[in-house]
Amino acid sequence: MTPDLFRQLVARASLAPSVHNVQPARWKLEGDRIWLFEDHKVRLPAADPTGHDAAMSLGAALEGMVLAAAQEGLRISHDLVTDDGTSDMRPIARLTFAPETAGTPQGDALARHVITRQSWRGAFKAPTDEGRQVAQTLADADCHVFTASEMIRLIAKLLDTASFTFTRRDDFRTELVSWMRLRRSHPNWARDGLNADAMRLGFFERIGAKVLLGFGFRPLLACGLAEKLLSEEQKTAAATAIVVFHRPKGEDPFVSGRAFYRAWLRIEAAGFGASVLTALADDLTSAEALAGMAELPKDRRIVSAFRIGHRPPHAPFPPARRSVDALIL
Repeated sequence: MTPDLFRQLVARASLAPSVHNVQPARWKLEGDRIWLFEDHKVRLPAADPTGHDAAMSLGAALEGMVLAAAQEGLRISHDLVTDDGTSDMRPIARLTFAPETAGTPQGDALARHVITRQSWRGAFKAPTDEGRQVAQTLADADCHVFTASEMIRLIAKLLDTASFTFTRRDDFRTELVSWMRLRRSHPNWARDGLNADAMRLGFFERIGAKVLLGFGFRPLLACGLAEKLLSEEQKTAAATAIVVFHRPKGEDPFVSGRAFYRAWLRIEAAGFGASVLTALADDLTSAEALAGMAELPKDRRIVSAFRIGHRPPHAPFPPARRSVDALIL
């Protein structure tokens, strides 16, 4: 493992999704081994008090490293590390590399979609019967797919209710706004968090978001406007499909995060844009209702969900990512 190859692998692994785009994964090269660490300084105490989503993000980062290594003809094995210390940099896993065995095709079919995967928070093209049929091919042991319009409308209402249970909390909104980059002049616009381009916000929407999620929230809530202004029901109802991602109950969220990344890449490979609907999993009442709608077995839990559809023509926006130097210890 040369330093140059290590840097290339870290750069590709950094494209993995993370909650609020906080990017908690840090990497260290020791001989022929790579260590994965979690940067505790970017934890989200309001949105993710248990660290569940951080673990999901770290699992996705590991899967990103696996995909990057596969493109170089390498396979990864890893050992998880148990560390309950208080250090800002907590070791998560130790990775070792070996060449792929003879006769094994180099690479991973999903790896080529890593650079195009982006959260699409804008409107989708109008759904078509052909698009719904393609969406149904995404159904597998971990994904239940809703394409019927009436079911999608019900989920759209459920999502708004779930989202608002969190948004009405002052600590949640304050934390969310702290990770939003509404102006290009923000020092972290291209580094981390949720910038206005990624959220598909126009000029007036950027101003409105700051007011609505900031000092204007309580007055707007008092007059019954806050929930209506924050609603995404119309956007969600216009999706081609809702993909419900579920995994075994009790599974380590680190493992779930690896599968979550691959599920998203499968959506991208099928030609769809996707937006993550985290609130449907985080709100227990909504998660239970959605599990019933999907008729999930009792031993499965909803981990997340996606709103998917075909993106209209648009100029891709560069992903906001920390530099490779910032990710290497």
